[in-house]
Amino acid sequence: MKQKTINKIILVSLMLFASITSTFADGLFKIVDGISDERLKTTMETNVNHLLEAMNTAADQNAKSVKLSKEHATPEAIKELDLIWKSSAMTCPPMKIMSKCLKTSQGYQVRGIPVDLVEADKEETRQELAIDLTTTGKISGIDIAIEMHRYDQIMEEKTSDIDFARRQIIIDFVENFRTAYNRKDLRLLTSVYSDKALIITGKVISEKPNSDVDRMILNEKVEYVKQTKQEYLRNLANVFKTTKYVNVKFEDIEVVQHPKYDDIYGVTLKQYWHTNRYSDEGYLFLMIDFRNADNPLIQVRTWQPYKNKQGKVITQKNDVYHLGSFRIVR
Repeated sequence: MKQKTINKIILVSLMLFASITSTFADGLFKIVDGISDERLKTTMETNVNHLLEAMNTAADQNAKSVKLSKEHATPEAIKELDLIWKSSAMTCPPMKIMSKCLKTSQGYQVRGIPVDLVEADKEETRQELAIDLTTTGKISGIDIAIEMHRYDQIMEEKTSDIDFARRQIIIDFVENFRTAYNRKDLRLLTSVYSDKALIITGKVISEKPNSDVDRMILNEKVEYVKQTKQEYLRNLANVFKTTKYVNVKFEDIEVVQHPKYDDIYGVTLKQYWHTNRYSDEGYLFLMIDFRNADNPLIQVRTWQPYKNKQGKVITQKNDVYHLGSFRIVR
């Protein structure tokens, strides 16, 4: 190879290295809109970058926890991250992350931060984080988020300023609810269910064949079981104790306001549940009561299996529980 060609390759390599170094010299994460206070913006960026770097370091070292300083995050956020980490480590890919800063009732939020869950199935590895921040820019909460495009769609469906605020709370609520399963947080799950919550879980059962023809056909139906809050949480506690990790994923989220009671909302979504012992896929419906706006509660939770073990669809979207399936008495 001629010396001139070699020198050209070296020059291109140095330029590429310089470009990468410049890209990441000031951190992976940048806020591009939503806040005018430059000092606060810089604090937020510093804290989020500290979190992402600390996660990558912990994952590389196969550490049991993330060294997240109280200078950058609240004790509650550090505890949340520790619980998530026990279920699965996370890494942030080496890419520039641009996020809009959103104002919330408690401070601020940034969304759409890509992470890879180490323990997740290959097709479910890439997820996104939503990070809550205090009014001073300190990290106050970490949740596995819904996709940014779906967040925008749900918020665009608002009918009023109050509806917009409630939709923002619902998304935070649902994301925190989902992440509570991932971090096996029974305390939070206990707090979000009403003491009189109606919980319905469907399971596929095979019917006993009545004839030779029946024996040639797979006879299955869905049996529904009602549980109290206490029964559901007791069973869930046993699941948490006997599984190494829990990975819950939500898709196709829809939010609907009740036509008569504007403080009641229905949330329908596709749920993927995966542990080292068991996996399933189904439709989840939540009826959320906003009569106490500071403490919304789940009054109804239903789960219906989407497919059987052979991959046959047994619950169509039209058959999924919804707000009209339940009578509200006040």
